[in-house]
Amino acid sequence: MDSILSWIGTAGMTGEAWLRHTTPDKYSAQTLELSSETILQISTQLLKSPPSSVDSSALDSTITKTRKHIDQMARLIRAKDSPAFAHQLDSLRADQKIVKQLSDSIEASQ
Repeated sequence: MDSILSWIGTAGMTGEAWLRHTTPDKYSAQTLELSSETILQISTQLLKSPPSSVDSSALDSTITKTRKHIDQMARLIRAKDSPAFAHQLDSLRADQKIVKQLSDSIEASQ
């Protein structure tokens, strides 16, 4: 879960940097794509044997939604749609809080 949170954080920081025009479009989109792919790989392994203290369907749903937001952010960079991108970034931040809560509940139960 820590790795997933780290990659969500990477996507968020990349998004913030793109909105401030401090990173190139191509780099930002590639970083978001890498974040999404890595989250998929980690979550696939995690969901093969999920912690007993967490609802695996809720975890899977949250991670899937998070990846969709990251993927949409990469597309919006290519479209240069800053307003829609900012909305997706806000959604990603909300997802990050949910994943953090799930991570904390797993940690507390161990």
